[in-house]
Amino acid sequence: MQKISVPGRCRCGRVRFVLGEEPIAFYLCHCTDCQAESGSAFGQSMAVRAEAIQSVEGPTREHTIEHEGERRSFVTHCTNCLTMLWGYGPELPQIRGLNAGGLDASLGLAPYGNMWTRSAQPWVRFAPGPCFEQQPDDRLAMVKAWAERPNDD
Repeated sequence: MQKISVPGRCRCGRVRFVLGEEPIAFYLCHCTDCQAESGSAFGQSMAVRAEAIQSVEGPTREHTIEHEGERRSFVTHCTNCLTMLWGYGPELPQIRGLNAGGLDASLGLAPYGNMWTRSAQPWVRFAPGPCFEQQPDDRLAMVKAWAERPNDD
């Protein structure tokens, strides 16, 4: 992984962190949870290795979210403003889904791939790449798609 140093924060600025390496995927999630959390039509998710989130300072709390079908995920929020910072599932604890909107600077990357398209807003244009109606069975599907995406050079 290529090393970088991009600061990030929660909405109120009490929690700060550094993204220390490039993401292993960047995609859009159109699930109703991401719509509610973001207040928008989708969430921007960057899959990163857990070790890539560095120098975390400030008040955070991890809690469990129960999903339908006995699935669950663990989400870290700022305890003050409740901004969702990142999360992960028990099947891949080494990978975090980082809220890309929390980064202080753009990495100049465009998302590649979409999941939960069955709950997408009807006016949304999907990002290039694969489109999954729900969570892909292969939890690394977006990572694989990112690695194989066409080079724009």
